[in-house]
Amino acid sequence: MAYADLQSTTLVGRIADLTVITTEDERNCLVVTMYHRISQDATVTVKFLNSNGLLTAYTNDNLVVGQELTVSGKIQAIRCFYMKDEELTPLKQPEFQMKVTDYAFGSKPQPKVEGKVAAKKGKVQPTLEPVEL
Repeated sequence: MAYADLQSTTLVGRIADLTVITTEDERNCLVVTMYHRISQDATVTVKFLNSNGLLTAYTNDNLVVGQELTVSGKIQAIRCFYMKDEELTPLKQPEFQMKVTDYAFGSKPQPKVEGKVAAKKGKVQPTLEPVEL
């Protein structure tokens, strides 16, 4: 009988941070931190390393903070508390550490336009001025 692997999961979220590090065996890796909304009231932080496609996309400026990302893989660890002044304190956003086996890029954030304020779409205000036909 085959059982489901309960550690395997697929998450969709937005990239919060991207950092290139050098590992102990002298390899460059990209540390990806993303936020995933687990419910209306709870968001978790997901962290993982990648040394192939995502690192290449980051170095080519095709992967940016705020971009949507879908990842599949196995949960390696979950962290919900940390020590603060010799006291166990809960994290505001629990943290998953994953070994990612597959990923898919999503939409990027829209670039900000400096000096211009985006026009808000709202209700049209009635006027008594005549309209030319």
